[in-house]
Amino acid sequence: MTGTTLPAADPAATQAWCRAFLAQLVSCGVQHVAVSPGSRSTPMTVAADRTHGLELTMHLDERSGGFFALGLARASRRPVAVLCTSGTAAANYLPAVVEAFHSGVPLLVLTTDRPPELRGIGAPQAIDQVELYGTHTRWTANVGTAGIETPGEAASLAHQAVVRATRPAPGPVHVNIGLREPLEPPTQDPPPIGLLPMPPEHATVEPGPLLELLETERGLLVAGPMDPDARGVETISELSRRIGWPILADPASGLRRGPHTSHAPVVAGGDHLLRSSWADDHRPDVVIQLGAMPTSKGYRLWLDRVGTDRLVAVDHLGRFPDAAQRVTDRVAAEPGLLASELLDRLGGAERSGPWATAWTDADSTAMSTVLAIADDGPFDEPGVVTAMHRCLTAGANLVVANSMPIRDLDAFLPTDERPLRIIANRGANGIDGMASTALGVAAGSSEPTVLFTGDLALLHDLGGLLATRRLGLDLTVVLVDNDGGGIFSFLPIADSDHVNHHRLFHTPHGLDLGGIAALAGGRLHEPTDATSLEEVLGSALSSSGLDLVRVTVDAVTNVGLHRAAASAVQCALVDDGG
Repeated sequence: MTGTTLPAADPAATQAWCRAFLAQLVSCGVQHVAVSPGSRSTPMTVAADRTHGLELTMHLDERSGGFFALGLARASRRPVAVLCTSGTAAANYLPAVVEAFHSGVPLLVLTTDRPPELRGIGAPQAIDQVELYGTHTRWTANVGTAGIETPGEAASLAHQAVVRATRPAPGPVHVNIGLREPLEPPTQDPPPIGLLPMPPEHATVEPGPLLELLETERGLLVAGPMDPDARGVETISELSRRIGWPILADPASGLRRGPHTSHAPVVAGGDHLLRSSWADDHRPDVVIQLGAMPTSKGYRLWLDRVGTDRLVAVDHLGRFPDAAQRVTDRVAAEPGLLASELLDRLGGAERSGPWATAWTDADSTAMSTVLAIADDGPFDEPGVVTAMHRCLTAGANLVVANSMPIRDLDAFLPTDERPLRIIANRGANGIDGMASTALGVAAGSSEPTVLFTGDLALLHDLGGLLATRRLGLDLTVVLVDNDGGGIFSFLPIADSDHVNHHRLFHTPHGLDLGGIAALAGGRLHEPTDATSLEEVLGSALSSSGLDLVRVTVDAVTNVGLHRAAASAVQCALVDDGG
């Protein structure tokens, strides 16, 4: 019996296809590709290295590479590509793809694959990669065999991929590329081809019911996690000032810190206020919710308890978060663009009155109360947050892990005129990929970058952190280490006598995480109070390489401080006559 001869690639045609595809990405604004090495991806990797205007970073692990690209895309506000070989390498991008989809981050996921004749027959390192990421992409395309189609068709495909990743709603796209052997490219470059321009973006905003609703005096703007640019921050804060509605600003909303806080009614202590009886007595007629669902659980409980006549969800990613199932209206618009449109249509003078003043005065009382608790209590997560508040330089990037760090920040970070770009992966709210996300942010920004993380989140991405020195990046990691995570200590089951909560939910690891600094080629600091933490941060932010600042904390203590803060705010507001 004579065996079948497998078709072979024309290396020159394959390389021409790959070069045209990547050149078109560059023409559409892509400047970086995060590559994880592999055999099947050889033609694309070499083509990327030879493409003018395209920067490469090499990543040993695809999961870390995916989150690095996500952080870089967020910091640079540009689409970023990732590239890997076939098989489970592609599957390791899934967590970053899911986060990018729910956060609206433009990722171009380029997975290389066996050609059609080697799929589904048990060939090594071959899995079904077509539509691998399911519903978590804006668009997906499968290239059976690169090099069979013309370079012009490759450019057209790349052009479509960037357009689909950036508009109308940004997010990840997946291009699966089959490649035949031989995989080694020729030495000569293919001739250049004509490239396609990006089409002009015509963003239209329809304000829906909002113009009429803005006439109400008792309204709130609730800003959840989102990533507005400087213009977006300006227009949202100006809208708040013009209509006299306070902004309850999530720490990851982009609105809690910056010069706009000097003149717009921005509220930082929303979680505390909404848990108090004061908020029950200050029920708004309208709430406009911007972006993703706020971190604050107090917000959802308040909606359950008090509610509002109209709750409008404004979101350009199609999420319209409605965890309390109270949303009455949905407006598909990017919040900053919508605010700009509304400002253009508003007539008359700005509205000022007792409503906004009541909220900002209550916020002042709440935040002074919780800051006193953080400063006077045991040195734990709240004390770490207030120390960072005082000493992080204006314009710094603060990347915050999920679980407790983002909640500690929500509870204890006040407003301030000094800008601080706070980035959190609040799309899917996972703890994976945080070190890599922070390194991506550091690569895409000229400002210092700090990662505020718990121990479990850091362990989830230890491989990503080890890339700091190899990539030549500067990163300060503030690690709050309670040997196992603390968020589940807030669950009612934590006080149960018939469940071993510490073993089942706290998940102690028993590791000396200070050793990570030496492993990663960084410097270890272990401050024991707020003063020494501020001194360490001041030094670390001006140094190069990796600084690991490890603060030993206690989950039970943190629970007590959060509960004490909520109780103290309630008492302080009552004493103030609220």
